[in-house]
Parts: sequence; structure tokens; C-alpha cells
Amino acid sequence: MDLEALKRTEAHYDLHAGKHQSAEEALRARRDGEAAPLKQFHNKIKREMIYRFAWQADSLLDFACGRGGDLQKWFDAGVKYVKGIDLSPREVEEAQRRYASEKALPRRQGAALQAEFMASPELGLSAWLEPREFDAVTCMFALHYFFASERTLRTFLGNVARNLKPGGYFFGTVASGRRVQETIKRSGRWPSLRLKMLALDARWRGEAAPFGCAYNCAIGDTVTQGVQDANEGSLEYLVYASPLAAVAAQHGLTPLTDWGAPELEGFFDEADRGKLLKHFQPKFPPTCDASLAQASSLFAAFAFQKGAAPGAPTSAQLPEDMRPRASAAKRPRDEGPPAAAPAPAPGLPGEAVGDGGAPMEE
Repeated sequence: MDLEALKRTEAHYDLHAGKHQSAEEALRARRDGEAAPLKQFHNKIKREMIYRFAWQADSLLDFACGRGGDLQKWFDAGVKYVKGIDLSPREVEEAQRRYASEKALPRRQGAALQAEFMASPELGLSAWLEPREFDAVTCMFALHYFFASERTLRTFLGNVARNLKPGGYFFGTVASGRRVQETIKRSGRWPSLRLKMLALDARWRGEAAPFGCAYNCAIGDTVTQGVQDANEGSLEYLVYASPLAAVAAQHGLTPLTDWGAPELEGFFDEADRGKLLKHFQPKFPPTCDASLAQASSLFAAFAFQKGAAPGAPTSAQLPEDMRPRASAAKRPRDEGPPAAAPAPAPGLPGEAVGDGGAPMEE
């Protein structure tokens, strides 16, 4: 990853740190902000994924942990130990404060979770080895930063596999390269899009390549929004499923396309059944600006398993007692069922081309 881009990303997230001193303050801000429906929807997806792939896990490694936004999910899922690593020192400091604050709450007394956080810019630059292997590795809304180059992605996924137990899960959420392209192109305003809750700026020229196609993304009332210039946003890179799957396979990570989780199905586009990237399908209240749903639909979820051989049974085919999932009774009652939304429009002609000249699959 370009060191200048790395420093810019670090500075961007450092500026967002420290706004909320505790998890409770962060939750209040999440409820009251203009992007509240998006944040609630995205957090439901993350919660269900953590329940699905890390329920009562002994250990979880969170790459690009940010301010510790998944702390409550880890507690509620019964995860026993979490190590969080992030580029931004200030966000790591905030994650540490939030953990201490949450751990001190009466409802968390006796909770098993122990968490620690550290700052490092090395995840996409060099080999990273923890003293232990983890049951699960996560990367929420950050994998797109590691598509700066093929080498960066190889290094990052090598670090995922290196620290993951055999049979363990790597899962997360990411901006979809195809959706980013579609959203800008359909607006008729290429290379820039300006909406109330979403700003996108394509910084690549010509046909999109599998790696290194940068763009700026700013979603209102979120950490992607610029602090001094709301439209400035964070510098990200287009992500496609085929190069992601190809590089992951080189590190023994097998895509999981059937999660065996009915509670997650309503969150995603029906057309993505059997695919690696499962695109968000939001349905927000009519009072929300339409651009908020456009912003949410840019994202997709993914999951891999280490050491699963092609053709081997997926976790969905395993006996019930071997599946790492939560029962409905364990879920917080304030989180209602997911809502469906209309399927997105079909893809554009002239899609970007991946390795070997094949269309880059979503």
C-alpha cells in the first residue's frame, strides 16, 4: 500500500477518534444521527455474522478494529478473548476506553470477554504473527483498503491465514467494486457523485483493474465522512470477488457461499445465493433520504473457512451441534427481523475485467 495513502487513511480515522468517550455515548450518537437507520442495519448484519461464525468462540482477531464498534456483539456472543488491531492509534485508544467502560457495567459483571487493542500499520505491509491461533478473524468495512495492490492483498490474507486455526472462519463486510462503479455511472455524473448522504469520486481512469483502482467515499454521519470537508471522504479501492477468492485460495481460505443461516437471508440480495459476495439489501423508513439506501447497498458480506477442501461439506451441511451459531432466544430483543428490499438493477455493460480476461465476478 502506498505509504502516502496509508498516512492519509491513518490521519482520516485519527480525526474521528475521541468523539465519544464510552460505548454508551457512541450508542446514543448512533441512535440520534441522520445515518441511524444505516448504522442499525449494518450492525444487525455484523451481529448475526458474529453469532453465526464466532458464537462462544475462545478467541477472535479483529483486523481494522477501529473504535471497537463490535464490543457489545462480542460480549453478547460469548466470545472469550478478542485482539483488535488498527492503523489509527487514536481509534485504538478509544477502543480501549470503550472496553473498560463496557466491562464496568453491572450487566457485564462475570462476562468472560477479555479484549486488548493495539495500533499497527503493518497488516498489509509485512508478515504478522500472533502468539496464538484464533477461532475467527474478522475485517469489518475495511478489506477495500487492502486492494491497493495485489501484493498488499496477498500480505493481508497471508496474515489472516497465518493467525487462523484450521477450520476457523474469516468473515467481514466490504464495499463492492461493481456497486461503486454502477452507482456513479447510473448518476450520469462520472467521475463524481454528490448526494445528500453519499459522495463518491472515482480516481482511476479507463477500464477498472483488479487492484489499485482508488476512489473517495463519504457517507454522511459516519466515519467515512471527512471532518473538515464532508465530501472528502476516505480513500478506498475497488473490490471484486474473483481476485479476492483467487488470492484467498493461495492461502488455504475457501469461500463459504451457503452460510446455513436463515436469519441472515433477508439482509442480502436474493441474486447472491451461492456467491461469495452477498450484497446488502436495505429498506429504510420513507422519511430517510433515498441516498442513504444507495450508500448501504454499496456493501457486501463475505466468509471464508481455513482448510476447507473444495467439495467438502459447508458448515450449513454439518450436524446442528457442530454449527457455531446462536439461538434466537440468545439475541437481544431490541433487534427486529431484517426487512427485504427490491433487487438492485442489473449490471452495466463493459464491466471491469479481472485476471485472464474473465469478467470480475461479484
